[in-house]
Amino acid sequence: MTLEQLSPSATESDADRDRRTVSIGESDGLLEVLASTTAREVIAVVRESPSTPSEIADELDVSLQAVTYHLRRLQRVDLIAPVGVRYSTKGREMNLYDLSTESVTIDLTEPGM
Repeated sequence: MTLEQLSPSATESDADRDRRTVSIGESDGLLEVLASTTAREVIAVVRESPSTPSEIADELDVSLQAVTYHLRRLQRVDLIAPVGVRYSTKGREMNLYDLSTESVTIDLTEPGM
């Protein structure tokens, strides 16, 4: 069995991803996370293809610690989620990350207004 056969294939197409709306009152954490250039670059990498933290770090030429930090923050605001496991050439299990939503809209009206 090859490493490619052990790796999960993408099961969700871009068109099938959820679209989310967040009210302006609930968007502080989301906007704070997206203010980071590195976080937006991480999103761009996984948008192309589900990736492991080390693959993202290599692609962006940043440290694995920086990628892990941003992945954790992006998960907290529900933009990225682990979607499977990939195995390294040494047999080490690595989480595979993908976008959890296709788009996010911020609703500028407060509830009840």
